[in-house]
Amino acid sequence: MDMKKRCIRPVTAGHVALGGPSPSALTRPGLMYTALLLLVGIWSQGCSAIHVHVSPDPAAVSEVRQVMHRYLAAFNVDDFETIGASWHAPGWLSTSDSRHPLKNREEVKGLYRALLGKIRAEDYDHSELLSEDIKVVNDGCVIYRITFTRWKKDGSFMPPQVRGSVCTLLKVDGQWGLSNVALETGTGD
Repeated sequence: MDMKKRCIRPVTAGHVALGGPSPSALTRPGLMYTALLLLVGIWSQGCSAIHVHVSPDPAAVSEVRQVMHRYLAAFNVDDFETIGASWHAPGWLSTSDSRHPLKNREEVKGLYRALLGKIRAEDYDHSELLSEDIKVVNDGCVIYRITFTRWKKDGSFMPPQVRGSVCTLLKVDGQWGLSNVALETGTGD
């Protein structure tokens, strides 16, 4: 079968569906061949997709890790200036129970004052980083996932023992900063 017939058959089928005359070349095996050809084309498109795996820039990973470790250390000592400086606003913080849009760094600091005030009243002492995973999305965006434990002053943990958080950091004017923080379900505030 020549290419002209292969290319024209789908068009011809559409023509017939719209009430045009049925050409003699439009046969059941021809339609099946065209459908099969389309399916193979669609399937091969998915199987032959190009995946480019770029090694993350070690400098970017180091810079992001520094920002996040500074942020986490500031969280442990109620250093709201450093917490605010760790953010690029506008941004947002999301928990299972609430969403907090943050228009500027003052709102960031206010939210963390309220959060830390609440958990300090529940005998919170500090958070311990258990794991971190950094995925470089592109030159200006990183996904940073952590697990951590919140410890009380008496040495026991605040349930749940393992909490999770997913953060997005953006590079703005050459500086990495948080743009959002989402606490995983069951993690609480």
